[in-house]
Amino acid sequence: MSTPYTPSVLKPKLKVGYYHHDHWRDINGSAIPFRENLTIPHVCIYGKDGSGYWSTTDFIYATTCHEVAHVSHWEMVGEGAFALIWLNPKTRIIPESWAVAVEWGLTNTEYHILGQKYGSYKALSYNFKEGKQFWYRGNDEFYTPLFIDLIDDQNQRINNNGSILFPNDKVKGYSLSILESILFGVRDLELLKAMLKINKPFGVANEDIDELINFYKNI
Repeated sequence: MSTPYTPSVLKPKLKVGYYHHDHWRDINGSAIPFRENLTIPHVCIYGKDGSGYWSTTDFIYATTCHEVAHVSHWEMVGEGAFALIWLNPKTRIIPESWAVAVEWGLTNTEYHILGQKYGSYKALSYNFKEGKQFWYRGNDEFYTPLFIDLIDDQNQRINNNGSILFPNDKVKGYSLSILESILFGVRDLELLKAMLKINKPFGVANEDIDELINFYKNI
């Protein structure tokens, strides 16, 4: 994957800051890549939310990956295009679900490497938030497993006794790097569908891509 936020003469290095909590909002992190205030980080990570409970270290790591993924996406497509995607309720699923997939993929990779290094079965089998496989229609319209579903080999509908609240995910085999390259030209779910068909892995059918993306279009 690409390194986010390339510094230049007029653009400082990306700053990531940690705080125990946000005093005004019940959030785990935030990213404002165009921020020019030299004393405030572009990305802010918070150790606990409004519940008052401290986040675990894997959650803090994943949140950092999530917010930095937003910065990378913003830089890749441009400020104007990113703003249009983000502010439109019909397309905000794209940047948020992409960041969900990045946090899942990178956090899993980190723990699997630690598992190999220290011989830990728990780390080797680690799966951050179970890959959001328990997400269902009506649960959250933006933070979904849309992009995770393009990578993994799990079908939530089969795993949940055929419930139509879960996506019928027959698609698998995409990688984060391929999906990132596809996102460069994606502004809505119809464009995403078309780009997925052009870059599909062997064995993936166009009809299955249509069914999966249409499910997320209608949540």
